[in-house]
This record gives sequence, structure tokens and C-alpha cells, in this order.
Amino acid sequence: TVPRQGTVPSLSTMDILLFVLGYYVHFLASLLLMYKINKQKSIFGLSVDTQIMFFLASLSRCVWVLDTRLVETVFAYIELCVSTVVAVILCYLCHKFYFTTTTHARMELRSYILIPIALALAFLFHPGDAWVSMQVLVAFTMYAECLALIPQLYLMRHMHEVEPLTSHYVGLLIIARAVRMVFWGVLFWMGEHFFQLFFADLLHTILTVDYMYLWCKKLRVGGQLVYNM
Repeated sequence: TVPRQGTVPSLSTMDILLFVLGYYVHFLASLLLMYKINKQKSIFGLSVDTQIMFFLASLSRCVWVLDTRLVETVFAYIELCVSTVVAVILCYLCHKFYFTTTTHARMELRSYILIPIALALAFLFHPGDAWVSMQVLVAFTMYAECLALIPQLYLMRHMHEVEPLTSHYVGLLIIARAVRMVFWGVLFWMGEHFFQLFFADLLHTILTVDYMYLWCKKLRVGGQLVYNM
């Protein structure tokens, strides 16, 4: 997504930082979720499938980031390291407190279904012409992150009201993707067209626009966030 200099017109440092900024926002959301789980000793209302998919997306990033200009930015290394560690911890906490929840997404929205879908999409729709390349992993990361939020949104739609910390966690995830949408917009303006990857974040935005409206309304006027059907 952030090609090496020389393969395409070079990106400024600001563009790279804009891409990384989205992941820092995601990292802050993950820290908030860790705090919530440790405080409440429960994962009730949280999707384990969402955390599994974010973890796999982080592992994928650990591979393809070496093939981009992100290696020139120390902030990207720091973010990737801490985000991967936090993703591991969140998966561990979900395993540790798995007994505290009996509610999961429908079978077709579980991680063992969505992960193969993300992988198939990555092979079919990725930058470049080669069937097997690092760009497949880039695309897998984007598709996995997009689909990862679907199980969490499903659970929240079937709850009477969304717990405050959970609502803030999801809100920050949406902001993280919004930042990356700005990044794609900058790339488009510079003549770099990664439509396959842009579509993943666009779909993510479309799926969450109603939740974002309710979350912003909650922040403005207070009260509980009701997101059920």
C-alpha cells in the first residue's frame, strides 16, 4: 500500500505518517479494550472472532511491511510491534474469559468463515498482476480488517444497549479507518490508484456509518447507545 520509492512516484513523509496514524488510533482502541476486560473480568458483548481476525491482520502486516517505504519510518516499526503484542494479549484475554460469554455471531459471520473469504478476496482482487506476491498479503490485511468488525456489529445490534467502553472501542476503530480513507484520497490525488484496497475501507465505512452517527450523538447528548435492530 505504501510502495518503495522507485516503484511508483514517491510519497512524502506526511503521507506515510497519515497511514500509520490510522493504526495508532486502532492501537488506542485496543488499549481501551484491554482496560475494559481487565476491569470487568469479562468479555460479555465482545466478539472473539473480531479479535482473532485483527490478530491475523497484524501478523500479515509483519510480513508485507518489509516490502514498503514504511521501513523508513521508525514510528511504523513501533506501532507494528506494540499493536501485534496488544493483539496477542487481547486474544489471550478472550480465551481466558471465554466462559463469561455465550453470545456469538451467526455461523456465517464467525472468523473461520470470514478469514477464508478475506483470503479469497485477496487472491482475486489485489494490486499488481502476479497471483502470488506480497500484495496479496496487503490485500488480505485490508479485507480482514474490514470483515473483522462485522461480528462485533452483529453482537451489538442484538444487545439492548451497548456498554460505554465497548461503544468507545468500536467508535475509535471506525475513526482509524476514516483516517486511512483520507490516506487513500491523498494517494488518488497523487495519481496512485489502489481501488481494490480503497474499496475494503469504503465498505467498512458504509457498514459503520449508522453506528458512527449514534456514537457521535451519544458523545454530544450523553445517555446509552442503543444499536439494536
